[in-house]
Amino acid sequence: MKQILFFLTLISVLFCEPTSLTLSGSYTGKTGNVDYHYFKGTVSISKIGLIQMGGLSLPDTEFLFSTHRAKSTNNNVPYENDGSMILKIDLFANQAFSPFVFVNWEFDSLSALDHRANVGLGGKYRFNPYFSISYAALFEQEKYIGEDPGTLYRHSLRPKYKRSFGSPGMFIDWQFFYKPRFDNIEKYLLKSILVFSFKTFHDALTLDINYLYEFDSKYSKDKIAKSYDTNNEYVKDDDQNYLSVEEYEDLYGTISFDYTTDDDGYVMMILLSNFKYFNPADHTVSVGLTFSF
Repeated sequence: MKQILFFLTLISVLFCEPTSLTLSGSYTGKTGNVDYHYFKGTVSISKIGLIQMGGLSLPDTEFLFSTHRAKSTNNNVPYENDGSMILKIDLFANQAFSPFVFVNWEFDSLSALDHRANVGLGGKYRFNPYFSISYAALFEQEKYIGEDPGTLYRHSLRPKYKRSFGSPGMFIDWQFFYKPRFDNIEKYLLKSILVFSFKTFHDALTLDINYLYEFDSKYSKDKIAKSYDTNNEYVKDDDQNYLSVEEYEDLYGTISFDYTTDDDGYVMMILLSNFKYFNPADHTVSVGLTFSF
């Protein structure tokens, strides 16, 4: 999967002549009661129109390559660590129907996603200049931290609304993805991307307000522990004497609770508290500047 992504990316760099390059970056730093540092960078290359890829000529085609990387530390301990990369070619992009192919790769430490890579093939139907619906079939490989990698197939259904408002100098782009698995539709991913962009004093510079919603049903059915604190309590008999494993079982039978023993062999019941579970939903709001040329 990674070899395919690298190959297609290499083709895009060598043979395409992009007309739009967008760069954005941000840094957040806080020191004092907390020592927090956050870095994020995004690069996007796009072209709409006639695209030449070697001897292949693709009229009315949209080409997009986009990647982002974000990383942070909290009190010198790694915290956020995520990234993504997508390469997409949309044929007959401005027609009522257009087929497309894309390759996507992503990872996110906060949701324990070691990596997810997929290849998608589908089509888009445009109802009007602003609204469209697309469908794609995805071949996917994903691996969560602590789990074996898996290969699966997904549907991907995406409505999209995209429009510019000339008078206030505003642009809106909304996309919603619903991605159930072929073999079990109760296992699915949701992703909603909402972007408001406003013109500034320079045409190449925009003020962007972004809202991102992500949902992973993996964490909605069963509570999957992210971390927890443990407290141990000594087990005593009626006379308040500490008990070894043998003494406890002689008095009460087989131990039926989670336990450990101290250096002297006395039984301590493990009490779990302050559980932290993976949350199926993530919400992200960001405000920043984007430079395009």
